[in-house]
Amino acid sequence: MEKKEIINVINDKYLKQIKKARHELKYNRKNFWKKNKDNFINNIKTLVSFFSYPPGWRVNIIVSYFLLDKEGTSMPYDDEVWSFVDIVGATEKQGKDLVVFFNKKDLEFLSAPALIPLLVHEMKHVYQAAENPKRYIEEGINDKIHLENEREAEAEVKKYSDEFRKENVLEKVLYCYDKKGWKGAKKMAYYLYAESADAYGGGYNQEMMKDEYEVFLKAEEEKDIDIFIDYFINTFKKPEKIQEKTQEFEKPEFIEENIPKLEKVVS
Repeated sequence: MEKKEIINVINDKYLKQIKKARHELKYNRKNFWKKNKDNFINNIKTLVSFFSYPPGWRVNIIVSYFLLDKEGTSMPYDDEVWSFVDIVGATEKQGKDLVVFFNKKDLEFLSAPALIPLLVHEMKHVYQAAENPKRYIEEGINDKIHLENEREAEAEVKKYSDEFRKENVLEKVLYCYDKKGWKGAKKMAYYLYAESADAYGGGYNQEMMKDEYEVFLKAEEEKDIDIFIDYFINTFKKPEKIQEKTQEFEKPEFIEENIPKLEKVVS
């Protein structure tokens, strides 16, 4: 499949789930969070299966907590909830291996549609690491390379429906509301609106838009979280499919003719 066709498939499959999810978020959040946690690993597997791996590389996926936080109190707005892609080996003798770590503390309560922005972002890092291992390793000590890599990964996210970003925002704010009340919800909303773009060295898209944040503040003022939820229900938009052009496209970065199975998923 062409890359645009893959985007269409993901948009079509998961936008249908968003409409249902937003009504569940209004009327049955307790069951919604439980269902997402139960299905988290399968959701990651399914989403990853849309993407191919760089030829000649093994990609090992871990979904877990940081050891010291497994029974901790960290919330999605805290600093210690990040995910990452790293190089294990990149020579003929050592083998060519990548590890992708998805942090359950930040992600396991999210629905599959809400996971898409991060999944697309991290899969772009997989290709960056494979294409130029030395440059990718240098990112940790070079802020310029870090910014370039993050902006490139975020540009990939922008190719998909913005409803996935919105769903991620809605679920994170509501999860914090259910766990920590208005104080937790406001901390999450402010982080997504004003801080996340510059976190961890920067280079990220703004996660929460001004109009969304203002609606949250109105909901907080009136002590009615349904105002916030209804905004997302009422502004849901299903985009038109990306039309295929008649000329041939270059083979996309993520899509190979044969999509490989996961090498390993560790929980």
